Amino acid sequence: MKKRTHVWVFLLVSILGSPKAFFAQSTLADSLRQLLVFAKQDTQRVNLLTNIAWEINESHTDEAAKLLQEAIDLAQQLKYKKGEAIAWNGLGVVEEVRGNLVQAEVFYKKALVIRRSLGDLRELASSLNNLGVLNEMTGRFDSALVFHRENLSIQQQLQDTVKIARALFNLSAAYQEMGLYPEAQSHLLEARLILEALDDRDGMAKVYTQLGHLQLELDRYPDALRWYARALGLRERLDDPARLAEVLTDYANALDEVDSSQVALTYYQRALQIWNEMEDLPGQANVYTNMGDAYKHIGDYNTALKHLQQAEKISLSLDDKQALMEVYNTIGDVHYRAGRQNTALEYVQKYYRIAQETGDEKYIQGAYKDFAEVYARMGNFTEAYNWRVQYDSLRYLRLNEKIGTDFVRKEAVFADQKKQQQIDEQRRELRVRDAELASGRTRQFALLGGAVLLLLLAALLFNRNRIRARANKELATKNQAIQRERERADDLLKNILPEKTALELKLHNKVQPVRYESVTVMFTDFKNFTTIAETMSPEALIAVLDECFRMFDAVIARHGLEKIKTIGDAYMCAGGLPMENTTHPVDTIKAAFDMLEGLRQLMAKKSPEQQAVFEMRVGIHTGPVVAGVVGSHKFAYDIWGDTVNVAARLEQGGTAGKINISETTYELVRDQFQCVYRGKLAAKNKGEIAMYFVEGANVQN
Repeated sequence: MKKRTHVWVFLLVSILGSPKAFFAQSTLADSLRQLLVFAKQDTQRVNLLTNIAWEINESHTDEAAKLLQEAIDLAQQLKYKKGEAIAWNGLGVVEEVRGNLVQAEVFYKKALVIRRSLGDLRELASSLNNLGVLNEMTGRFDSALVFHRENLSIQQQLQDTVKIARALFNLSAAYQEMGLYPEAQSHLLEARLILEALDDRDGMAKVYTQLGHLQLELDRYPDALRWYARALGLRERLDDPARLAEVLTDYANALDEVDSSQVALTYYQRALQIWNEMEDLPGQANVYTNMGDAYKHIGDYNTALKHLQQAEKISLSLDDKQALMEVYNTIGDVHYRAGRQNTALEYVQKYYRIAQETGDEKYIQGAYKDFAEVYARMGNFTEAYNWRVQYDSLRYLRLNEKIGTDFVRKEAVFADQKKQQQIDEQRRELRVRDAELASGRTRQFALLGGAVLLLLLAALLFNRNRIRARANKELATKNQAIQRERERADDLLKNILPEKTALELKLHNKVQPVRYESVTVMFTDFKNFTTIAETMSPEALIAVLDECFRMFDAVIARHGLEKIKTIGDAYMCAGGLPMENTTHPVDTIKAAFDMLEGLRQLMAKKSPEQQAVFEMRVGIHTGPVVAGVVGSHKFAYDIWGDTVNVAARLEQGGTAGKINISETTYELVRDQFQCVYRGKLAAKNKGEIAMYFVEGANVQN
């Protein structure tokens, strides 16, 4: 498993940077201390005390805390509420630096209470942001959402564009940690638009990185690579080595996931060089672990172990138990793959003991599975079975807990949104009431003027009726035009999305993700497409692709399949959704035969014209997927899951003119089609997948 860099949050507290920055802050702190000697016991002294503490809050936490407490005492004597709130907030920062997050929250809330009473929106927003971030750090994402939402509302009132973007970003981070990916993406894209308009490159890099994390969690590795590449391009031009090292690691992680481990190693090496120059041990340990994982995928187990031993050495020196579990888990997998089962067992036991000490259920569950696999490879099937039973029990328990937690979280999100809507409605009602009162005051004056106007109105009435008749006629014409446009928009929406999904989007302005337990996914693409494309003009190439894809669209419509998307020359569709059925494996294979025959006929017509001829590979796999609509602009219906990845791998491992299906699909269609076993295909994180060519329908069918 890869260790991703942390989810970004935008803080409104300062963080020390380079030695140069540290020196500048120290010099400023010394100057402020000299002023403090002559300062009177007034509000200026309170401000001076908090400013000195702010400059040294990371380098000298004890002194900073003492100065802030003095500022609080003096502010209370002077009844200087604003200064007292600033000092409480500063104490919260100091405790956060010390790692005392519970005490930090207490101090932040003291500042929040005072700032609410003062009504200072900017300072209030700062406290809300700090509390939102703190709740994220402690895993209380529901509470974090509450603080971040109120912060966003205030920033929108203040029309502070930069802080609106930061609040949107922080909201997306909380949503992502809760597994609410559509909401996370929606807020991220809003923040992106603002930051790009402002040309805020540091903010843009953070947003691009987070979008990469989001795609990585959804196993959409090419999309993750695209976002990481954009973040990397910006980081290369910004003077922030630590952030550059992190995005280099992220980019390498995504490369490793798409079977480009050798290329990934060059990016890991660059990241490691930066961490070495900065003498940053956690960063070094993280990269060594990921490099070991990459060498493992290549099959160079000795080099993998050398890097992992470096990571182990550093993690032991830091007493970083989380990192150690990651290291031992990966070392165990290296020995398992190398056939050294006894050694693999030792390392599984090592990380299992740490997981038990720390109560980390994720690694405990992983250890149960690894124990089962290692004992099975050793031939001790009794032990393997016992560990597998424990794994399944914990897995389903955690799954049920996660479903319950997700349900509660979504309910809380909905309740929060409903509450905000009620507040907005009450505000609107107050505005209407104020308007009515103002209207009442002017009504008396209006009555006097009304008597004079009455005679004029009578004269205008006849003319008004004529105008109204003409306007009604024009309005009827416009209504007809609007109805035609509405029907065209509905047709367009149904063309982009499945009809059921389009209806849900129209009714609720969003689409809930749906899990389907059995769907058949088909991928196709053209053999040597890049080479052929180089011999054709862009216009001719697009024309041929359009003709092929239009034919594919007609075929899958006949067989009741749903088109998902096209990517270049690749065409993706699925059977069994959005309306579930039991015939989707057979329907998909029949559609594949019709697509191949249709393509053959198209190419036969073009061959005499001496045009390049396309040959198509087809990959089909059946399994569970999650389907939904992503984005708020140019939204698209898509599906996710291992089933999609396996179907794509089967297409890549297929042969032009043939239909390559997985063993899972074969078991469902073996009675309807003649199939030939053709061996196994290695697939990342899935082991080996048995493949079959479909030769044709059985005679009895």
